[in-house]
Amino acid sequence: MKYIIGFLYAIYESLWRRWKGKSSDGKWYNHKLVKMFLNLFITFGLLLYLKNAWIISLIATIVYQFLYWTRNHGAFFDYGHGSPDDKRYDEWVWVKWIKKIVPKEEWCGFWFDYMCMCLRYGIPSILLAIILGSPILCFMGFIHATIYAFCWKLKDWKVIGKPIAISEYIVGFTCGLFMGFC
Repeated sequence: MKYIIGFLYAIYESLWRRWKGKSSDGKWYNHKLVKMFLNLFITFGLLLYLKNAWIISLIATIVYQFLYWTRNHGAFFDYGHGSPDDKRYDEWVWVKWIKKIVPKEEWCGFWFDYMCMCLRYGIPSILLAIILGSPILCFMGFIHATIYAFCWKLKDWKVIGKPIAISEYIVGFTCGLFMGFC
């Protein structure tokens, strides 16, 4: 039964991630708060079922929703397709350290943005791994950064036209698998 629930959660998370990624059209059910509370409720229920521990499930759900999903991914989400002058890069504390190891001419390029995305999703996934006692979750954020990067490369190679939509479905599904089987 646990595996069926984990798989169903992965399907839900895939659909939810894409729905979350779409902009609000003014309808109440497309409001960001509605999307956030739905995911809080369902994720908490899943973790409570899997871990049978209220406080751990609650803390993990809060970290998952507010550090993993709700925080934006800034200018580096475009994997080198944006402007190096984008001031949103400086909003992230770790960018200054990445700038120390990456040559200036490569700032805001593909690999620079990839490193930023790895940290953006990797740090919360490591925190989730610690809270839930599931080391496999450490890899969740790095895999997601790689999925986003791969989809952008497929767009560059003219294989796909909408890298964001496709990557959101894949990332949601893989994230659901990680969380559903943690």
